[in-house]
Amino acid sequence: MMRHRIAHLFTVGNLFCGFFSIVMVLDGHGALAAWLIFCAALLDAFDGKIARFTRSESVFGLQFDSLADVVSFGVAPGILIYLLAFQEHGVLGIFVSFVPVLFTAIRLARFNQKKGKGASHEYEGLSSPFQACLVASFIIMNLSLWGTVRSDMVLAGFVILIGLLMISHLPLPGLPRITLREPGYNLTKLLVLIGAIVFIAINPSRHIFPVAVTVTVAAFIVGALRSSHGDEIEYEENEAGSQESEAPVPGGDL
Repeated sequence: MMRHRIAHLFTVGNLFCGFFSIVMVLDGHGALAAWLIFCAALLDAFDGKIARFTRSESVFGLQFDSLADVVSFGVAPGILIYLLAFQEHGVLGIFVSFVPVLFTAIRLARFNQKKGKGASHEYEGLSSPFQACLVASFIIMNLSLWGTVRSDMVLAGFVILIGLLMISHLPLPGLPRITLREPGYNLTKLLVLIGAIVFIAINPSRHIFPVAVTVTVAAFIVGALRSSHGDEIEYEENEAGSQESEAPVPGGDL
């Protein structure tokens, strides 16, 4: 049925953007390649929601989504940083560039294993799309300001740090629900999200990285505080921008 394939189209779009990003950086268009990773994350944000809305979830959809994520949020950012920052560092540069690929694959495999055992959608660690967007935003800002990656050592440390955060068990609250009917915590998150989007829109190339880092740090702090107080964190079932796209089960059988 057609409704079984709608979510797959978003997953295909995610995979295509990841592949296209690789092609673009190979052709020397680093900024465009980085923005394509954001496009992949945006498409990834909707496939699971559409699958649930159309009641077309399946194990196939989960696996297809995970494989697409490895390409878009592991391989694409890995090749991006290798060609723009680490190509001249030999074997060490290859290993650093491999970090997003490795930890994305580990995270997705770990999630799929838990999913198969009926685990909940609770979210731990940095999501693979958001990790990829952090890397891409760093590249975008550097290319906008200096036309190149200003400090490959800073980027290397940053890539390793967020890679470790991906496989950590640190709690992270979900994205806000788009509604004004829930005052308090959800409304605060919604207002912060709107403010972040407005600030990014003023100068996307230069504002997107500091905003992404600020939101990430704040989210981990809030998650830790709420967890320490015994509050139940409402975890988002979709990864892009904040949560785990490993969690959605997109689409039915092709």
